[in-house]
Amino acid sequence: MSGSFQDLVRNRLRSSSPGAWPRCLAALLLLAATPALGAAPSYGDLMAEARAAMTRGDAAAAGAALDAAQQLRPYSLHLVRNRIATRVASGRLDEALALATEVAARGLVLDLSGDPYAPLRGHAGYAALAQRFEANTAPRGDSRTAVENPDRGLLPEALLRDGEHWLVGSVRTGAILHTADFSSPVALLDGGIFDLERRGDRLIAAVNNQLAYEGAGEEPPRASVVEIELVSGEVRRSVSLEGDALFGDIELAGDGSVYASDSITPRIVSLRPGSDRLTELAADPRFVNLQGLALDEGRGLLFVADYLAGLFAVDPATGKAQAIANPSGAHLGGIDGLYLHRGDLVGVQNGVSPQRIVRIRLDGPGTTALALQVLQQALPAWNEPTHGDVVGDEFYYLATSNWPAYGDDGLPADETRLAPLRIMSVALD
Repeated sequence: MSGSFQDLVRNRLRSSSPGAWPRCLAALLLLAATPALGAAPSYGDLMAEARAAMTRGDAAAAGAALDAAQQLRPYSLHLVRNRIATRVASGRLDEALALATEVAARGLVLDLSGDPYAPLRGHAGYAALAQRFEANTAPRGDSRTAVENPDRGLLPEALLRDGEHWLVGSVRTGAILHTADFSSPVALLDGGIFDLERRGDRLIAAVNNQLAYEGAGEEPPRASVVEIELVSGEVRRSVSLEGDALFGDIELAGDGSVYASDSITPRIVSLRPGSDRLTELAADPRFVNLQGLALDEGRGLLFVADYLAGLFAVDPATGKAQAIANPSGAHLGGIDGLYLHRGDLVGVQNGVSPQRIVRIRLDGPGTTALALQVLQQALPAWNEPTHGDVVGDEFYYLATSNWPAYGDDGLPADETRLAPLRIMSVALD
């Protein structure tokens, strides 16, 4: 993880100035224990191998280790940048250009402005790559604002339709607000609101008392599923995991089950009807940083987005996870909010540059991504979109979470980067 607050919280993949190559790599590589004899190298093993290779000046060997690591985290753009740097360091400029071109072909951009990439910028093919990167940053899609409120201090993350209005959950304050009347919260919880779902007259919230929450550190860290009476705002039930857990998203099943994605300890947990404890449903070794969930009860699948590993389909009955096949080569990483619409997936892809709202076409069984369509990207009104809600054939989402304005301590680091609360939409039909 990088040192920025957003990356520490949710492994967001922001671009930053790479600096000198050894320091760039050192920020990424993690020391790990020696693998057991005969065991396949883990990600940590491979990072340790790459670091050792760079220490002895063997950029080619470091690149080979990073290539293997990329197989374990196929959508890590940090790894791609460092693989490019190893090629440049070993004089393999054509290979470096090819790796960067693959990213450009996915509609994305990499920051190659630092010293490690200077020789590449002198390559005959770099001008065409730079033009393609520039074209990829252009805004796309209509800018459609449904609600705007001047409040800039909420750090809003959760959004849920309520009739003609909206319920908004704040990470900073733990408040659930109604867009019809911002003057008083519907409920005020002892943790930040990361997601909201509704069952009848009750709200179900994913709540975390750490990180950007203003009361972080006052109590031991915990991640909770909280049931709230909508009319009174009273908490009717709260079930928690303490320690290394952060619930980024939740989903409700027709049988009353609640599923939550844990972004710190990569796993999916469930709260079954009548139970008072959260149990582990899936903890696949391929999981790295879980974010959005989308339940498709028709297919019998729980889709989960992993920032670095892509999309998975999980059997809610067994917990078995299957990686979504990607024959088109589209970039399926960096997805935060994840939603179902007419058998396809809608994703808020804020862990890439440019940030985008995408629709992912699935095959009949739901195990293969046939194509990725960009619905919106890089709109000027955005300040990191996060979660939303599908209403009919329209997707509404929080366009201004303001995560980029916050520092490592969970406090606004740059007041000028705070934008008003803005709910925007995009047509899905």
